[in-house]
Amino acid sequence: MPLNTPGKHRMYDNNDLKQILRISTLYHGGYKISKIAGMSLDEMSINTLQLETKTNFEVFINRFIEFTVDLNETEFKKLFSELRESIDEKDLYIHIIFPVLHRIGNLWMIGNMMPVQEHFASNLIRSSLINSIDHVNQVVKKSSSRVILFCPENEYHELPLLFLHFILKQQGVKVMYMGTNTKIETLEYSIQKFEPSIVIAYLITNFAEMDIDQYVRKLKQVSNKASLYCGGPGFRVATQTDKKITIFNSFKQLIKAIESNLP
Repeated sequence: MPLNTPGKHRMYDNNDLKQILRISTLYHGGYKISKIAGMSLDEMSINTLQLETKTNFEVFINRFIEFTVDLNETEFKKLFSELRESIDEKDLYIHIIFPVLHRIGNLWMIGNMMPVQEHFASNLIRSSLINSIDHVNQVVKKSSSRVILFCPENEYHELPLLFLHFILKQQGVKVMYMGTNTKIETLEYSIQKFEPSIVIAYLITNFAEMDIDQYVRKLKQVSNKASLYCGGPGFRVATQTDKKITIFNSFKQLIKAIESNLP
């Protein structure tokens, strides 16, 4: 039976959570609630596995979460590998992997998933993204834009940034990937040496509690002639307006801008 947290959220153990995921999988796979209600636990498991043959993102999202709950690295990697063979890799990340991370984050925040489970999934996805980046057969165009990617100081969530690197490399763009926890002085030096046309900053959580508008002004000062793209929840409160600065309200908007504005 689920327990209630002090915040009035229901807290489930691993078996409860997996059962809920299987019910959700079957429902999104076309089963009626009345049919699901009459299934035994074994029947639910068998029917859930059979649904994996269908192109149903919800099925795969729930399976990844189940493997995360069980800390089952072998099955997590196996499913990822199978999907990469059958689905466009960009779609795999956008429609399945990032929704998996979003739901795991929500489950962690309400106490239904432990930090070790969230770290387990994040680290496996990080390794997969780095592998995807390394295996892009990139042909850098002579007219290609130059892009710097970085997370501000004290920001260590780099999965969205790694995905942007993957997309840019597919497009033949020359990228300087600076990664997490980038000091403004380091960024300024890199911009002077690399001379990018676009600088992309991604901030999820403002742990440094910096004034976002003040930080954006600093970025503008050091970005030289480059356009500045700011993405992630941490930048959404920014009110700075400038023709060289674009604040994106969603990750998908940022991806679309990159795909449409870069050669």
